[in-house]
Amino acid sequence: MGLKRNKKTTTVKRLSDYIMSFAFLYSSLICFTEAASKWDENWVLAVFIFICGLLSFIAVFRWKISYLYNNFKNKKYDAKKN
Repeated sequence: MGLKRNKKTTTVKRLSDYIMSFAFLYSSLICFTEAASKWDENWVLAVFIFICGLLSFIAVFRWKISYLYNNFKNKKYDAKKN
C-alpha cells in the first residue's frame, strides 16, 4: 500500500524546502563574513566558522546531491545485476 499524497501537502512541503534552503544559504553567508572578519584576530576560530559555513552552503544543495547519489547507486546496482 502506498501513501496517498495530496496536492496541498506537497505544496506546503515544497515551500518548506525553499525556506530551509534560504535559511541554509543565509547562515552560510553569515558564517563566511564572520570568518573573514575574525581571520586576523583568531584564525583557528575563523577556520572553524568557515568550515561551518561551507557545510551550510553544501546543505543548500542537499536534494540535488541526494538525487545524484541515488542515481549513481542505481546505475551501479544495475551494472552489477547485468
